[in-house]
Amino acid sequence: MKETHFTGPDEFEVKVLKVWNEDGKKYVEISPNLFYPDGKGGQLGDRGFVGNAKVLYVWNERIEVDKEISRGTFLAKVDVERRKEVARQHTAQHILSAAAEKLFDVETVGFHMGEDYTTVDFDSDVNLEKIVELSNDVILDDLTVEEMTVSPSEVEKYKLRKVSPKALEAGNIRIIKIGEFDLNACGGFHVSKTGEIGSVRIVHSERVKGGFTRIWFVAGKRALIDCKNRDEVLKRSSKLFDASWKDLEERVKKSLSELKEKNVKVKKLSQELAKFIAGEIKKNDIVEVDEMVASFVTRLRQDVAYVLKISPNSASVCLPIEAKEEVISWAKGNGFKGGGKGPIYRFNFSDFSKFKEAFLSFSQRK
Repeated sequence: MKETHFTGPDEFEVKVLKVWNEDGKKYVEISPNLFYPDGKGGQLGDRGFVGNAKVLYVWNERIEVDKEISRGTFLAKVDVERRKEVARQHTAQHILSAAAEKLFDVETVGFHMGEDYTTVDFDSDVNLEKIVELSNDVILDDLTVEEMTVSPSEVEKYKLRKVSPKALEAGNIRIIKIGEFDLNACGGFHVSKTGEIGSVRIVHSERVKGGFTRIWFVAGKRALIDCKNRDEVLKRSSKLFDASWKDLEERVKKSLSELKEKNVKVKKLSQELAKFIAGEIKKNDIVEVDEMVASFVTRLRQDVAYVLKISPNSASVCLPIEAKEEVISWAKGNGFKGGGKGPIYRFNFSDFSKFKEAFLSFSQRK
């Protein structure tokens, strides 16, 4: 099929040849289908309308829509703004991959564009700051982005970063040339000048299976939205700490240090309280404590049956003379969730009064 996504009109007349429902979703088959398919080359597909039905997802042979539509002739419209934003993300990916290769001789082994972020997998470690710096320099240089179509026999004349055997078998190869910075075979959307991207930001990275480095990035309007969202979080956080954004880091460090000191004191006090409670507990006592105190009490006292109520819906239970199998069977029979190795168990429930009644009945039966 000849690609017409890049040169075709944004509005075009189509015939709806087939309509059907499948797994609760609505699908149509149209001709011609000039919407770019989702997932092709790792890129997002087009959105828009067929008549008054909104396009939700695109395949080569069918389109998912949001409402019923009859067979017939309709006007189809492509969401041009979405195409432009997809083009910004895709061209930014080419630049990031080229920058990584030029700076660190690493290869791009994976690429996936999502609705919020785009991921790129590199086959080795990279210095993200240097990659972003070079990439943004290329964007600011406003280099011309050209589209070239060459035959498989001509491909060898060009030093491409990567071209798949599948693409060579398909016929003519579409090459995206970014100034003198990069040449790469690609079938996706791209800007005409790198300046249209605006900027690119790497928002996250991690090592993934196979020893690869995966980055999450945003460019274009996504980068602006990301900056805005982070700025809002920074403003709210600064207000919480009654500090300017410049002083926020030090204020947070100070608060964390103070919290650590207080936690040490709380732990010591909890241990002392636990010793007292453990010494006073009698058979079948019901004691209300917090999580930390409960953890110390259950270590200190395991010779009598008792309940430590930790919250309205959870409790630690000591049942030293009961077999584990009997305890678990009793809990399941009453609808309590949880368990333990014995003699200490932890259970969750919806009604503490019913749990208390069931516990007393069970522990006093012998």
